[in-house]
Amino acid sequence: MVEEGVPWLCQCVSVGHMGVYFKMAENFLTQSELAYCGLSSLVMAYNTLKDPDIAAGWWDEDMLHCYINLDAVRGNGITFGQLLYLAERIGLSVEGYSTHKMSDDCFRSIIRSATSTDDKVVIVNYHRGCLGQSGGGHVVPLGGYSASRDMVLVMDVARFKYPPHWVPIPSMKKAIDTVDGSTNERRGFCVVSLAKDAKPHIFFTPNLLVNVSDVFVKQWVSWLSCEPSHEQSLLELLQEAVSMLGVCAKGLDRDSFVLTHEALHECSAEHLYSTRGLFDTIRVSDLHSMLLSMAVFSSAEWKHVYMGIRMWRGLERRHPMARDVTVPMVMAVMLYSWPYHVDAEASTNAARLAMFIENSIAKQSTVLQREVAYLKQQWLFKASQDE
Repeated sequence: MVEEGVPWLCQCVSVGHMGVYFKMAENFLTQSELAYCGLSSLVMAYNTLKDPDIAAGWWDEDMLHCYINLDAVRGNGITFGQLLYLAERIGLSVEGYSTHKMSDDCFRSIIRSATSTDDKVVIVNYHRGCLGQSGGGHVVPLGGYSASRDMVLVMDVARFKYPPHWVPIPSMKKAIDTVDGSTNERRGFCVVSLAKDAKPHIFFTPNLLVNVSDVFVKQWVSWLSCEPSHEQSLLELLQEAVSMLGVCAKGLDRDSFVLTHEALHECSAEHLYSTRGLFDTIRVSDLHSMLLSMAVFSSAEWKHVYMGIRMWRGLERRHPMARDVTVPMVMAVMLYSWPYHVDAEASTNAARLAMFIENSIAKQSTVLQREVAYLKQQWLFKASQDE
């Protein structure tokens, strides 16, 4: 296989689909724990892409301890949703994809495009068994693409088990389009690059581990598709939206939630400063001011959505500023970040809310816009997994 692989590699380099290979080879990493494949692939991608003049030094998996509980990762690894979250946290721009219902041609096109440059890395989450390998779920970065043989080069971080090897595009897509038993959700792949103009998100994070689509999302989306009253003011529409979220949250069991905050074991002074800036921006937004004026926050219905959306209990100690978050702040973030699917010709609650939200978020600081963009991307990825 080595005798065949080297000529393939040389041909791919000459054609131009090994854009990141040599930089990645310099940063090739062997996972230090059996369940660290996701973390190892992520830091390998970051080390490959980072600008040494800006981010000096070499990252390893243990440097992610401030973003995730490494003891838990050693036992269970990380999900694909957590991989996307961590990539954003360390300053990468992320495009997440589900191969479910994706054609081979579409998958191939994304891979060809990403491997033709030296500023992007493809990371795939797949099941080894589908490729005739031993083991289960695994995460690896790709080193390139062979157009003549329609194969991708797997830079396996479990180097003690498998060396770099070539896998046909259809086989890799099939291995990705499998269900992760720990979440009952489909695996996926992502294309990461350095975030040029934005730092990663700061505080809020969606729940990607509990499937809430049946008990929460369907009711909420159903209300969004309804036609609003012509005599209803914007404030009345927002109050109805808050009340509906309370109704939707009543269907959640006590261990399910929609939105929470990241769990930090350590928090730098810079991060605390950024978090305060985010909170201040939310508090001065026009949406937050309108929510503050609502009497609904003292109602029993709101308590359901409050606990259902954020469920802070037991988590306050995990972030030093969690107790500073108020009910209207959580609701503002939820309404700002929801991906409203709007038909331009339809008159719906979603269309009216989306128009106000779009105008409101455009007036906010970039720190809140980044936070909202991150959350919206996560909601959209989860939606693609649930289809």
